[in-house]
Amino acid sequence: MAAKKKKETLWQLIVKQKNPSREAYFKLVHRVIGFVVILLVASLIVFVGIAIFSKGGLLGVMGTIEHVNVLIYLLAFVFQFLSFFVRFFKWRYYLRILKIKISEVKNFVIYLSLYAMNLTPGRIGRVVSAYTVDRVSNTHFIEILPIVSVDIFTDFLGFVVLSLIFGMLFVTYLPFILIVDFVILLPFIFILNPWLFDILKKRILRGKLSEVFALYGDEYFASQSKLNTPKVYLLSLLFTVPAYLLTSLSLYLSLHALGINVPVLKSVLVYIVSVLIGIVSFIPGTIGSADVAMVALISSTFGISSSISAAATIMTRLATLWFGVALGSGFLFFSFRYWFGSKKPMRRRKLSRKVNSAKRHV
Repeated sequence: MAAKKKKETLWQLIVKQKNPSREAYFKLVHRVIGFVVILLVASLIVFVGIAIFSKGGLLGVMGTIEHVNVLIYLLAFVFQFLSFFVRFFKWRYYLRILKIKISEVKNFVIYLSLYAMNLTPGRIGRVVSAYTVDRVSNTHFIEILPIVSVDIFTDFLGFVVLSLIFGMLFVTYLPFILIVDFVILLPFIFILNPWLFDILKKRILRGKLSEVFALYGDEYFASQSKLNTPKVYLLSLLFTVPAYLLTSLSLYLSLHALGINVPVLKSVLVYIVSVLIGIVSFIPGTIGSADVAMVALISSTFGISSSISAAATIMTRLATLWFGVALGSGFLFFSFRYWFGSKKPMRRRKLSRKVNSAKRHV
């Protein structure tokens, strides 16, 4: 009896694609949707769980949410969308640096589709969007890939800077924030440093993964070196720090919509610390860990009942995490139209030129 073929991981499906067909692309999207569905179910279970174990129970939490001030709560969604809009200019800036030409409408659609893939481990699903940029522009996929990795890194970097600012305002949480921020940034050291890439390629990686690095790695770093500069990182912070501040206000707005007035800065701190706890758990989307932490921190920080804390947490997560996933999914489906019809002729650059350029940076 023939051995059953082992199912490929999402990362394996991504890295083996050179110039994916429409069918291969939709296969990748299907895997991403699978992650979203699984985590949606998990998140619903968490929401029900924190409601049941609150003082008022499930019915009490539902009753609390029913009396919400809708107009105030809608502001949380508006602020979250503004957060996405601000970060879009960072993405646009990266494309301009790498001289990737694409219409503003298509670029905005593709960028927002990224948020449908935030629930994949390490946000690796975002790489799928690079194939759509490849499809609608005259650029090789590997030249686009650095934009995705640097965009993810600078998103985390912006959140780290914002957390440090609030850590200095509320020094009790500063040691915890410093430790978690270091853990967050550590993996990106390997991604953003060519010399570490060279060590991985020559001394550690073996087999097919090594072949992928040998084929694509030099070209990747040749493009990425243009983004991997202090100027790019500093300018990125001008977008990401305000954007995450807008997102962090969602907890304040959710509590305010429930008729609970709390200090704005403290509510932002509670949101930040809750998300940091979720990140440390390494669960995609911080499902469960950030929710439980937020309920506990709201109750202990503001002396609010567990029922209201659970309701505010659910409302906050809907306005931030799940609003982003829902909005991104809509734009992801809209972007499918770019995969039908003829593809633009690909401007193939000679690999030797890219490799030589990369070697100067390694």
